[in-house]
Amino acid sequence: MKETVVFKELFDYSEYNKIENIQINAWGFPDREIVPKRIIYATHRSGGVVIAAYLNQEIIGYVWGWMGQIDPYGIFVYSHHNAVVKEHRDKGIGIQLKHEQRKWALGRNIKTINWTFDPLQSKNCYINLHLLGAICNIYKVKYWGDMHDKLNIGIDTDRLYCNWFIDSAHVIKRLNRDFVDYTKIINNKRHHSIKTTFNNGILKVEELDFDIQETVIFVEIPIDFTKIMRSNIEHAEEWRKETRHILTHYFDKGFSIIDFILDKSVTPWKGYHVLSIIESVDL
Repeated sequence: MKETVVFKELFDYSEYNKIENIQINAWGFPDREIVPKRIIYATHRSGGVVIAAYLNQEIIGYVWGWMGQIDPYGIFVYSHHNAVVKEHRDKGIGIQLKHEQRKWALGRNIKTINWTFDPLQSKNCYINLHLLGAICNIYKVKYWGDMHDKLNIGIDTDRLYCNWFIDSAHVIKRLNRDFVDYTKIINNKRHHSIKTTFNNGILKVEELDFDIQETVIFVEIPIDFTKIMRSNIEHAEEWRKETRHILTHYFDKGFSIIDFILDKSVTPWKGYHVLSIIESVDL
C-alpha cells in the first residue's frame, strides 16, 4: 500500500522541535544558523503560516512564512523556509507544501507570496520558475552575508527575490502544466546571453553578451552548481560573478525571469533562465 503524506497547519508547540531537526537534516545547518522553534511558533501564532507534511504521524517537511506589507505588493506572505528531510526528497512533497501555502493565502484573500532562492541552483530554479510560475526581476547581492551551512559556506549568498502572483493567469497556466515551448529558439545563439564551453566535464563561461536585441533571452547556468562548489570553489565564484553581472544588467533594462527550462536534447542537460519584458503578471 502506498503511504499517504498528510499536510496540515502546525498548531502544537510540542512538535516544533521537529522543525529544528529538519533544518539540520535538510540543509546541514550548524547551531548558529538554526531558526529556533519559539521564533517560528511566535510568527505562526501572530498570523503567519506553518504547514507540516506528515508521513505515518511523523513530520518530514514543512513550509514557513509570515505576513509582510511593501509597496507595490500590498499585503503578502513572505515564505522563508520550505524543507523536506533527505530521505523523502524528490517525491513532490516540497512542491505540494507550496501548493498548500498557496491555498492558505488564497483563503485569506492574499494574492502574492514572495521568497528568495539561489539563481545558480537549477533544481530550485526549475521548481520555482517553471513548475510554480514565480517571476523574478530583483537581484540581491550577498543577501544573507556569510552563511555557515554545508550548502552555502565559502560562496557569496546572492539571491533572486521572486514574486509568486498566486491567482494570476501565468501561475494558473503553470499549475495546469500549460508551458511555453522554447525548443524552436533554444539553439539560436542570438538569444543566449552567456556563451559557454564544456571541456573535461567542466562548464565554463566563455563570453557575456550585454546587447541582445531579442524579446526572449536565455541565461545558462550549470546543472549541478553544488557539485562545482564542492570540487572547485574558484570556478563556482566565477559563475556567481558572471551570472550576477548578466542578470542585473538585463533586470536594469526591464527584463524579468519568467521561466526556467531544461534542454534534455543534449548530454549533459543544459539549464537556462528565460528572460522577457512583461507588461503584467497575466502573461
